[in-house]
Amino acid sequence: MLRSDVAYEQESAEARTRRLLATTQALFFFSLFVCLVISHGHQAQTNGISFYGVYGPTMAVLIAGYVAAGVGLWRASNIFRFSDAPASVWIGLRFVALDLAVLLLTPYNQGTFLNWAHMVAGVVGALVQVAITVALVRVHRSSRALYGLCVQLLGGVFAAISLPDWRLDVLLAGQIIFQIGFGWCLMEWSTALHAQRAVLA
Repeated sequence: MLRSDVAYEQESAEARTRRLLATTQALFFFSLFVCLVISHGHQAQTNGISFYGVYGPTMAVLIAGYVAAGVGLWRASNIFRFSDAPASVWIGLRFVALDLAVLLLTPYNQGTFLNWAHMVAGVVGALVQVAITVALVRVHRSSRALYGLCVQLLGGVFAAISLPDWRLDVLLAGQIIFQIGFGWCLMEWSTALHAQRAVLA
């Protein structure tokens, strides 16, 4: 295969990744926006995004957003798997995709066991997302990647201080900021792969 053909296939894969992630992440955030329009009161602020998974008028909307995000992450993992990205990235993306399903299947308001299962799934999923972003910063030391990590960590701090009974109702805001940072860094991964290939070429 000619060098130009290889470069074309690589650029095509990168373009597909960017388009796939941009589309599915946009659908995910649009679903969150619709949920916010429907309900953004005390319960949503206190229980975070998970509230929309148990609140009747928003359940279908959130499920659709999670499905879009999960499909996007899983399909993107197939592309990352055969790229220069560390194996932890594509494995992590698949884990997060499956974790979204677990979050939907463990409604926090249906007993202690499901509540704890939901919290554990949420915390572990968030840690995996941070690990994916840290891998990006290690591979692609750009200011944009670092800013994305900072946004993600800022959202994580807001979410973390909302979990104890400190009467700080910023869990929803923290989770949304966290996901914006993660989505930002997902898009940066395409740039990172392109830059790495440019150096290796």
